[in-house]
Amino acid sequence: MQKLLNKFFSPGERALIRKDFTEIWSQKLVRNSLLVLPIIMSVGMPLLFLLIAVFAPLRELDVGAFQSLLGADMEAVGARGQMFHVFTNFVCPMLFVMIPLMSATVSAACTFVGEKERGTMETLLLSPLSVHKLFQAKVAGCALLAGMITGISFVAFFVITVVGDILTGAPFFFNLNWFILVFLLSPALNVLGVVFMVMVSGRSKTTTEAMQVSGYIVFPILLLFVGQITGLFILEWWMLLAAAAVIAAIDLLLFNRGFARFTAEKLLA
Repeated sequence: MQKLLNKFFSPGERALIRKDFTEIWSQKLVRNSLLVLPIIMSVGMPLLFLLIAVFAPLRELDVGAFQSLLGADMEAVGARGQMFHVFTNFVCPMLFVMIPLMSATVSAACTFVGEKERGTMETLLLSPLSVHKLFQAKVAGCALLAGMITGISFVAFFVITVVGDILTGAPFFFNLNWFILVFLLSPALNVLGVVFMVMVSGRSKTTTEAMQVSGYIVFPILLLFVGQITGLFILEWWMLLAAAAVIAAIDLLLFNRGFARFTAEKLLA
């Protein structure tokens, strides 16, 4: 982590990123939000479904409602494996996209709105960094923190799911869809969460208020995966790739607008 910061950021930018990390971690509400949700989504829920798939009576493992989601190659897999396969490939993606989004919005709320709430915006004006460097460092710091949380969460989820695949006889879960979700869509959602909070920071007076607004950005993304679970459609790899490309384009647009808003707020501070 330190080597990454040294390579891409100046000493002043690194100092600002470390300051933001310290302030984020020092606030109990923010810290708990960054820890509890990933633990529930990446550890708690997978363990719960694994226990159900392994220990529930076979007569209660009915995947008939999800039969349209299972391919022909799943017919040879037992009921326990089918149940766990449905969970890891059709339910877990919906849970997993919440981790980068919520981590990014919570950290950005504390970083950007927190500056106004703590009255430290004037101090930033006295720093030797330009407005562009300040904005870039704060966005990068939030994105890095959310990326670390997402990465650690996926490692924990990966271990539990691999064990579950072995115990239930389900096929290895990590396919092309998961590759796009983890390495393309999640980073795009990560940045989207940060720049979205920058856009709404001007209307939020407290960190808690800004965190509550984050639900507006999570809901539309979840609708895609809800549609898949209900059988309306199946998310293919090219759909996820297209979604990642669209969100990345939105990131670029909102980044420029967010920088303009941040600049105006600093000048008026």
